[in-house]
Amino acid sequence: MTCFFVSTSVQDYTRHENHISRLIRQIRGTRDSVRSKASDLIKLLNDPLCPQSISIEIFAKKVVSYCENPGNSPFANAYVIVLVTSQVPHGMDILLAELHRACPYTVPKHMVYRKSTFQSKEAYFRSIGYRENDEKMESTEDFLKRLESYVKVYGALVQTEIPNVPNLHGLQEGWAWLARFLNALPANQYTAVSLNAFLQVAGFALFKRYKSQFLKMLNVILENFLVDLKSKNVPEMNNTIVMIETYIKDRTFLQEPEGRSLQSDLASSIFA
Repeated sequence: MTCFFVSTSVQDYTRHENHISRLIRQIRGTRDSVRSKASDLIKLLNDPLCPQSISIEIFAKKVVSYCENPGNSPFANAYVIVLVTSQVPHGMDILLAELHRACPYTVPKHMVYRKSTFQSKEAYFRSIGYRENDEKMESTEDFLKRLESYVKVYGALVQTEIPNVPNLHGLQEGWAWLARFLNALPANQYTAVSLNAFLQVAGFALFKRYKSQFLKMLNVILENFLVDLKSKNVPEMNNTIVMIETYIKDRTFLQEPEGRSLQSDLASSIFA
């Protein structure tokens, strides 16, 4: 009899997990999608039939996993995250921990390769987020695509503002991320892709809030980070260097990034 209940319980959690996963995969950048998916997820995270700690962990893992999906909309996802965690606050901590685990650059953090620290180059790659399938390490190109997706969702999350709904990891955290990044992280292929992804998504909001202080940050990027990056003479980094330079020199941060305008529409429609 006991085994029967345990089996049923596991089965129930599996259905619960599948339901959460399905809702997250269905998030789209539309008013109705964001509103309905957030509402349904809040109900599932408060479902007494599944311990909330398990529900939150499932939610965090599925959101982070969906970040790398080509159809993922960073701003729509961020909007849902803020709505859900405003009602289930502990969910933000768990989600951030899962995001940081999947991509240390969202901390931001970069681990330097040292033979004394890592048994092999493969062990080092795994530590910074590379995946291994059938004992074969994924390509750097594939890894950088995932890294970019994770950082874009983080950049969208910190700037999401909804009237009367607290963002537990708001724009001040994005400002702190950029300051820590430029103070502590070296200029290399991984950090360059991270910085470019963050600026493309969050730069507009950071400039609106911090004005001249943000411009000083961009100056540091031009005069220090990019200079260091160029000095390494790595051809694979040329495209990212050009993208960051163009972003700053063309003052692209004055233009609202694609997808963000929908957030304003959603905010006024849902909470008017």
